[in-house]
Amino acid sequence: MEIRELPKEFTKNKEVFTQIGYNPETQVYLYKRTFPRGAVVYEVFKRRINKRFNCVSYPGDEAFGFWALTFPKYEQAKAHMDKGLKYDV
Repeated sequence: MEIRELPKEFTKNKEVFTQIGYNPETQVYLYKRTFPRGAVVYEVFKRRINKRFNCVSYPGDEAFGFWALTFPKYEQAKAHMDKGLKYDV
């Protein structure tokens, strides 16, 4: 059975999440998160497969700081996507 990938764009709680990058070498995704009033942050996270539902999972709030990070600037997020999810980039 084929693994269901993350959507390229989705909306949750009126916030728009848009995939703007994925590095297959580091297996790190980069999403742009746009809030209803226009503020933007960038989320990077490690690719994780949910075996129960046979899909790639988007991190929940509890994952941030562990296997997912949020950055105010694109350049910071891209560095983590390119080099892997490390806290010392």
